[in-house]
Amino acid sequence: MDDREYRVLRLAARQQGVISRAQALAEGMTERMIDGRLGRGAWSRLFPGVYRLEGAPRSWLQTVTAAASWAGRGAALSHQTAAALWGLARFGEAEPIHVTVGCFLPPPKGLITHQSKLTSRDVVVRRGFRVTSVFRTVLDLAATEPEAAVEAAVDSALAKKLMRTEELRRFVDRHRGHRGVRLLKRLLERYEGGDGPTESELESRVLETIDAAGLPRPERQRTVSLGGRKRRLDFRFPGTRVVIEADGFAWHANPISFEKDRQRTNALAARGYVVLHWTWAALEERPGELISELRRSLGIHERRAA
Repeated sequence: MDDREYRVLRLAARQQGVISRAQALAEGMTERMIDGRLGRGAWSRLFPGVYRLEGAPRSWLQTVTAAASWAGRGAALSHQTAAALWGLARFGEAEPIHVTVGCFLPPPKGLITHQSKLTSRDVVVRRGFRVTSVFRTVLDLAATEPEAAVEAAVDSALAKKLMRTEELRRFVDRHRGHRGVRLLKRLLERYEGGDGPTESELESRVLETIDAAGLPRPERQRTVSLGGRKRRLDFRFPGTRVVIEADGFAWHANPISFEKDRQRTNALAARGYVVLHWTWAALEERPGELISELRRSLGIHERRAA
């Protein structure tokens, strides 16, 4: 192995086993050397001019690295791919890879390109990649993805403290007229009206189930005073004392947390609240039963009010 190939191998090792033709040429390899390795299978083509070295384990990050290399310096990973790199709910490591470019660039198989002029505010480095900022990412998602998925993504960004509602408000105000702004404005109205973001994917699923049933949306993250202490409720229906608590396994797997939760439920019941506990398994296996129980609880309170 000569020095040129050693340098290429060392560079590829830092890039998920990926090397571009331009990088290999910059390290001193010739076109003939590159084509020879491709011909005998030592290298395989991922995208035009971007290759995987034999023996490098295949992974989503490897494909992302290859996509970023193919798109070039002025591009940024965006949309669903950026959401996955930010760790936003509903968006995992999936293909095709999304890239935003400054001018039209026909994508090869496995990539989706979006043409847009990104500003310096729109792009950050995340996990070693040029990625759209979390604000620009949720704006792009709002323009292309279902509302429930966007709401879950924004909720998780707020819960992870990747953004604050006032920062999102300023961003939205600066981007009037962009696709997706209308949806983000609706979400902000909910948050700024007193509803906090859902804190988990489970809570997002609770809201989706309620919306699908055509029931009024509950208030989120409201606080009540119980025995001189402030307690926060996951969901409370306005004008009633009907409460839904989203019970995740991680919370109740802790015996201390479980005991505190039971104490809170008992205190609420003693003050006339109806507390419905919704778990992930119940939402997956018997959502109809949950909705029927909720309708009955809401109906009881409506009759009492009358």
